Amino acid sequence: MARARPPERGPVRWLGVLGVVVGVAAGLVFFERIAGFRSFLFAFELHFLLMFAASVIDTLLAPELDSPRFDVTPREVVLYRRLGVLGFMRLLQRIGWTRALRDKKVFDGTRATLAQYERATRHGENNHTWLFLLVLAPLSWAAVHGWWDAVLWMGSMNVVFHLYPILLQRTQRARLQGLLLRRR
Repeated sequence: MARARPPERGPVRWLGVLGVVVGVAAGLVFFERIAGFRSFLFAFELHFLLMFAASVIDTLLAPELDSPRFDVTPREVVLYRRLGVLGFMRLLQRIGWTRALRDKKVFDGTRATLAQYERATRHGENNHTWLFLLVLAPLSWAAVHGWWDAVLWMGSMNVVFHLYPILLQRTQRARLQGLLLRRR
């Protein structure tokens, strides 16, 4: 089942996107001023403000996400498992992250909502992919300036907050697509 498109398709939606971008930029300037670009706090807030922005922008724009890049091969899943993605998933479950973010409207544990859950993994992967790539800009800036503490904070958080969630979304989608095929 495809995700519902937002009712407003005109400039109001783009004003919302602009508002989110300006708000996040202001938040980042605030944290840079109080903690400094090279601090753990700035790196942490960078990732969480960007995740908030991605979530809102995804809702406003509601992209289709039917590209073949969302297809997952069995080889990929084997690689992701070797990289520890299932351990990452267990860690998220242990700390309560998955329970806190679980949306019962998207997946209520029944077969009826499997397609919606599969769709949600596409949106999650898409958001985390864009954020992973976006964070490479300040990460590169820090590396060029030799600010290795900032590189460490931003880079390690980029792996934990974006790269592993991408791998996890793809692993989950492979399982869901298998279940959906069996259901048909």
